[in-house]
Amino acid sequence: MRKQWIGCATTNFAPGRRGFKPDAIVIHIVVGSLKSADATFGSPASKVSAHYGVGRDGTVHQYVQETDTAFHAGIVDRPSWPLIRPNVNPNFHTIGIEHEGFPNQDWTELQIDTSAALLREIAARWGILLDGDHVIKHHEIRFAKSCPGENVNLEALIARAKQLPNPAPPVSIEVRTLVNANLRFREPSTRACLVRVVAAGTTLQMAGFTTEGQLVQGNRNWYQDTNGNYLWAGATGKPNPQRA
Repeated sequence: MRKQWIGCATTNFAPGRRGFKPDAIVIHIVVGSLKSADATFGSPASKVSAHYGVGRDGTVHQYVQETDTAFHAGIVDRPSWPLIRPNVNPNFHTIGIEHEGFPNQDWTELQIDTSAALLREIAARWGILLDGDHVIKHHEIRFAKSCPGENVNLEALIARAKQLPNPAPPVSIEVRTLVNANLRFREPSTRACLVRVVAAGTTLQMAGFTTEGQLVQGNRNWYQDTNGNYLWAGATGKPNPQRA
């Protein structure tokens, strides 16, 4: 599945998960456009984020790495979720998916298909069960929020996700650096913190790539390692991952 990395303000997420691993997925509604979600999560003043946003046209935006904590469902209010953990912030062990639109608006078929495929992919990656206890509405954590609204047929969404084939195993792309290259912390951008400098001539096994990273010398391609860190493809012998 193609995802566009958008990122969010550094104050709107927390690196890591305090020792927890994702065991549930929370479904949200943006109450607006995907562009408005981009702006909200990008603003340091909002103090909120989600891992993904799914547009009505099937576009997927990613704001936070799954291995990090997004601030999407941390306020617990009269929860009905049977697996809620007392005295544990649910953000630490859930993945949040926003959906473009409004609570009283039906999702498009393309949006449903994309959301189901994303659910299937995330569930396979983390061993999350695709059922009503592990794919839940935000309302089940925070009663005062109607999110994602009554128009969302969660049972049908889960059923569609379960019908999809298992995702292909993670790819492994071997690349070799041509120059000393900067490995960036979980964002395909020169603005991201430096993890380390990879010496010229180093061979690396990368887990994937994005074609929507920061434009550097006419190239937006960045490789991603198994820890979610990024290396600009132009510094390697395979500057175009799609032809690798």
